[in-house]
Amino acid sequence: MHVNFRPTRISIKPGRPPMYPIKKTLAVIRGIIYHGKRVECPCCGKSFSLFLYSPYMTAPCPYCLSFERYRLLCKYLSDETDFGKKEMSVLDIAPTWCFQEFCRKFESLNYTSVDLSSPLADHHMDIRKLRFPDSTFDWVICYHVLEHVDDDRAALQEIRRVMKKGGLAVIQVPIHRKKTVYRFELSSEEAKEILKYPDHRRAYGRDFKDLLLSTGFDVSVVPFVKKFSEQEIKRFGLDKSEDLYICRKVDNSTERETDSP
Repeated sequence: MHVNFRPTRISIKPGRPPMYPIKKTLAVIRGIIYHGKRVECPCCGKSFSLFLYSPYMTAPCPYCLSFERYRLLCKYLSDETDFGKKEMSVLDIAPTWCFQEFCRKFESLNYTSVDLSSPLADHHMDIRKLRFPDSTFDWVICYHVLEHVDDDRAALQEIRRVMKKGGLAVIQVPIHRKKTVYRFELSSEEAKEILKYPDHRRAYGRDFKDLLLSTGFDVSVVPFVKKFSEQEIKRFGLDKSEDLYICRKVDNSTERETDSP
């Protein structure tokens, strides 16, 4: 019998990330077990003796269970942007607990999350048809979601629609190729090798930036991880392979490509 696990969720007040008492208790226990100063998680801000082992080639944080690409995101938002430093609204698409814990640190954030069915989300909706007014959010976080969506252009248009003018989005997909290939272009064996997962609609390439530009975003590809030494990358447990795609909403009449967000 298949059982859907739904974590106990407490919503403190509108606009704040929900709390999960059981998750929190287990996190505290893991934090005690792996107490130390060797590694530091940019998502929860805590230090440990090591990051955990995972068969999925990730190294979760003992406390918030973040993995490399989310630690890279949180480090970037903390070090390079005004995220959370003033009043702002944030849309988190396909939320994770580690990023909710990161957002909880900022009292100035008005936080909203969406997903098709995740119990972690505030609202269940299709990102191709977001039920928010135009120009609602200052920031949108869409992390490794579009590869699961059949019409990624429609999803990007909706993300742009709900962003305020001048608003920013971090829109990430796994990129391991020069050019994007679609499932329908591949044989079953090729799809298994290239797409890896049965629910991935496409494998994105470096032309992902062109897709973002064609949707009306101003795009900066930021090799943020290159700012760190090998020792720092190990300490913070960062993803060495992922550039950050920072997208700004500008007027159609003044769109241009920039070098920095």
